Amino acid sequence: MTDPTTVSAPPRVAYIGCWYKNDMYSHNCSNLVDSLRAGGLKIDVVTSNCRCFSSAQRFDVSTDELINGNCAAMKIPHAPQNPGKSHGLLKYLIVKGFRLDIWLALARGVYYYRNSRQADVIHYDQVLEAFGSIPLFVLAMLAGLTHKRLMVTIHEIEPFQRAHRWMNRMYGKCEEVLVYSEDMKRAVVALGVAAEKIRVIRYGLVMPTLTQVRRTRYLYFGGHFILKDKGYPEFLGALKLLKTRGIAVQLLIYVGHGCNGLEEARAMADRAGVNDMIQWGEFFSGAELAAAYQASKACIVPYTGGSARHPLSSAMANGTPVIATRAADIPEYLGPLGIYIDGSAESIAKAICEIEDGTTDVAGLSRQMRNAAMAELDVVKIAADLSPIYSSKAS
Repeated sequence: MTDPTTVSAPPRVAYIGCWYKNDMYSHNCSNLVDSLRAGGLKIDVVTSNCRCFSSAQRFDVSTDELINGNCAAMKIPHAPQNPGKSHGLLKYLIVKGFRLDIWLALARGVYYYRNSRQADVIHYDQVLEAFGSIPLFVLAMLAGLTHKRLMVTIHEIEPFQRAHRWMNRMYGKCEEVLVYSEDMKRAVVALGVAAEKIRVIRYGLVMPTLTQVRRTRYLYFGGHFILKDKGYPEFLGALKLLKTRGIAVQLLIYVGHGCNGLEEARAMADRAGVNDMIQWGEFFSGAELAAAYQASKACIVPYTGGSARHPLSSAMANGTPVIATRAADIPEYLGPLGIYIDGSAESIAKAICEIEDGTTDVAGLSRQMRNAAMAELDVVKIAADLSPIYSSKAS
């Protein structure tokens, strides 16, 4: 019989990540944290105000802006890399001239360490700016000096760390570097990080219950930058082609909270004469997200770059076929189940027509995609795979 006094306690983890409820990164972070906690890990979440928060100009964190209150929220000024002049010329000159974005990012890294130093393992969710490369650089230096175990999950690579490649030595101080695709792994290797240092995992989510709802429309996710790498002009071109051919389809476009380029995107749809085909919505999560996907015949992802993990994983979990290019992460997640296009308006329109006329077996694809999601994207399984990593190198 095992002596209970010889069984080591699970490590205490500090998870630093976005907790803003209207952001897709926060939902990925919180789903993983919840699953890790359910598996027995003690996890303290450390978050911060950032540009996404509506309270950012007050340098504050409002409770109703958080995905939940089970976290420690830091309050520190935020300065954008490229400030506008809407808040006054003096503030613009101070931020721009003194590069306050860098100084405040360095300070944020110190505060992240201060708020997580009691943990056995620090796990940093790298996105952008407030959760970007500069705070991670500071965190890595301080963790190295104090022999603190550090892990990082890379969602995004910032232009700043591409321009200052020496910064990427910080990944060498991390015990684990996690990414969500082989495509991202190649990008991180290009920064000078050893390939064997990087572990590829899947972008998980809670598996929603499937309902017997009639699928009547199509779905498009515009993200936070709808006009950047999303194939939006070609998407509108496809709608225009369909309309001229007398094929009536309805679209739901949803975007990230505070989406950049949204007004121009709406104007483009109006100029193309397809606004009557489109319903616009803001960021969905939970049951609302599941309902949006399960009411759709297909999700359209004509992306040319960036990450498509959110719409891909959401579509797969809800059994929604995907019309997509082969850019970025897309083929890794969809495999042979994608309805692949070359990204042109004609190819998008053709794929939609083949769904409408029954050429594409969407019912069969729906079942296969749901099965693939259950096997690969269930966050409970992903957490179970990650849990041993936190303890494996504990002293």
